[in-house]
Amino acid sequence: MIKFIKKHWEVLSYLIFGVLTTLLNIVLYALFNKLFGYTAANSWGNVLDNILCILFAYATNRAFVFRSKTRGREMAKEFGAFVTCRLGTLVLDAVIMMVGGNLLAAQGAALMDGMVQGLLNIVSHWIGPETAIQMATTYSGTPAGISDGSAAVAIIGGADGPTAIFVTSRYNAQTLWGLAVKIFSNVIVVVLNYVFSKLIIFKKKK
Repeated sequence: MIKFIKKHWEVLSYLIFGVLTTLLNIVLYALFNKLFGYTAANSWGNVLDNILCILFAYATNRAFVFRSKTRGREMAKEFGAFVTCRLGTLVLDAVIMMVGGNLLAAQGAALMDGMVQGLLNIVSHWIGPETAIQMATTYSGTPAGISDGSAAVAIIGGADGPTAIFVTSRYNAQTLWGLAVKIFSNVIVVVLNYVFSKLIIFKKKK
């Protein structure tokens, strides 16, 4: 196990810090979304959190992944190459977020709604319709005006009543779609950044 880790340390450590960078990116995205709104989080907020993540990624990649020892002009050149490559993937990320996150927001939200409802229907079939009706009639969070199980199940489309009511009142389909697009974009960016870092930025001299 130790030999495996030592042999593949570069890839493993890159994945670890790549995940941390991605988590930082997602946390900042969610924060900007909460503070400044959905559209801002997918435009200038997305650019700002990418800049912060670029600085974090360079520091961790240099110190822990590729263990670069450059100094002076060589370090400045290295940093410049890193920033240039990251700006390229930042533009790609911005395009994905603008198109997928903003332009396709309505379609994405509808898709998320469909997926959640489909999942709840599976849960309902798994626990049984009688149980779902009983839970719907006894659930304290059932909306006012619904007094019988059949009405509750009808309103939620046959899905598990309590779960459906709880989930649909707690999650925002558009935000969920934005996060899904963000994760997709980050996966592509992480892979491309590793290739650039390995072949261009921290390329070891023979």
